[in-house]
Parts: sequence; structure tokens; C-alpha cells
Amino acid sequence: MKKKHITTQDGYKITAHHFEPKKTKGATFVISGGVGLPQRFFFKFAQWLSEQGCHAYTFDYRGIALSVPASLKGMNASYKQWTQYDFKSLTDHVRKTHPNDRLYHIGHSFGGNSLGMSSAHASYDKFLTVGSQFGYFRNFPLHMQLTILLGFGVLTPLLTSFMGYFPSSWLGLGEPLPKQVAKDWATLLLHERSMLALAEQYGENHYKKITQPILMLSIDDDTFAPKKAVDVLAQRVFVNAAVERRHLVPKEFGLLKIGHNDFFRKKHQESLWPIVPKWFKI
Repeated sequence: MKKKHITTQDGYKITAHHFEPKKTKGATFVISGGVGLPQRFFFKFAQWLSEQGCHAYTFDYRGIALSVPASLKGMNASYKQWTQYDFKSLTDHVRKTHPNDRLYHIGHSFGGNSLGMSSAHASYDKFLTVGSQFGYFRNFPLHMQLTILLGFGVLTPLLTSFMGYFPSSWLGLGEPLPKQVAKDWATLLLHERSMLALAEQYGENHYKKITQPILMLSIDDDTFAPKKAVDVLAQRVFVNAAVERRHLVPKEFGLLKIGHNDFFRKKHQESLWPIVPKWFKI
């Protein structure tokens, strides 16, 4: 594992890690995490990919974990910077570093549903999304609708105004977030057009241009990405992609639970991770 500092197109330095295989199969992966999840969460999964003979990259968006500035207060970061600069600049770096490899992307939650918010998608040959959803709150069960309305319609504006950033950990939502990122997350959940509204707001809506194959996974006990919300993402957003849908039920894998994040935990190396090399044919 090698730490890398990538200078984005607008001059910000984000931190990434490169996991190198002993012998390459000619495939490179970029792993994009959900909002508030640090890249270290994906380290064991990325290491496993390298053991399968693939290069793998993880990274933190600006304002998160290893890409955080001295203070989040007043930081100019939004989904625009995350997608059009951070993800795009990392993708360009990886494509330049491995020009002859097949380039694959694995997106967890926001890492998958944000693919059309920058032109970076064009560099990839194939995608896999895990728990990536059309975030509009009415696609969720009633109890989650109420939680989202309270958390993002009331608490998020109050906390960000008072703190100058969003203390996500107070609500069990991962790393602290820059103020505008939190507001964009609220828009993703509360606006009926979800990420499409944000893509148009920030001037880059590439969703209809995505034509590559995408395997979209939903998980039966994932309260943050229920099956309905993943189905809507597939049907209304990735309209020109070659989408394959698969719904994972924990008991079918001999598991009691999986949830929103646990697909990437090492304990599922034997049960769930084989889905990845099968889809990408590595």
C-alpha cells in the first residue's frame, strides 16, 4: 500500500492509496465510498483486490479523513468539488498511470449514485454499485422518511449554521462534513429529483451519457438504500447504461445481516466478495 497525494484541477491535494498486485491481470479498480466514510474502511477490500492480481485505489474526498484541512469551518467544498475535481482528478491520474489496463469502478452509496455528476465516468469500462440509491426520501419506508425529514430537514440546517460544519458523528453518520456537502446531502434526500437536481445545479449532468455495464446491488436489510430506491436509480437515472440488478438477501449467503456498509468488511471475503471478480471477469 502506497500513500499518494493527488493535486486536483483546482489545486487542492487529496490523499489516496494505491494497492499493487505482485502480478497484474491488466485490471485497475477505483473505489469510491459513501458520504462520511473514510477510505480506510475499504483498505482490506482493496488489499484483497490486489491479491487477485489487480491494482486498486482508495481516496478521501476533500474535507474527509486524510484529505481534511486544518479546519472544516468555512471550507469551500460541495458535491461539485467532490465529483468534478476530486473524483475526476483521481480518475485522470489512475488512467494516466495504467494506460493499458481495463479500468473498473466500485461505488458504495454516494460513490455510485454520483457517477453522472462529472465526466470521469467516460474513463471506466465497467461499474459495480453497492447500496447506491435514488435518495429521495419518499422511496424509503415510513420510519426512515420521518428520520430523514428530522435529520436533514431540521437538524442539518441547525447544526451546520451553529458549528460551521456538519458534525456527522453526533448522528452516527461517519466523518464530519463541510457545510455545503451536508447541504447537498440534504438536497439529495429531500429533492424529488435527488442527484439529478444537484447535477444540473452544478452544471454537469452526464447520467444519460453512461452506457457501460453496471451491476447494481441492493441488500435486503439495508435501511439506507432500500430495494425500491435502488430500482428507481436504475430505471430513472442510468437510463442508457447496460444495467444488471441483483438483490442480496443475507440468509441466502448464510448470514444474519449485511446492512448498508458490511459488504466491504473482511468477514464477508468468502461469502460476498466473490461477486466482484465474477462480474468483472478477473
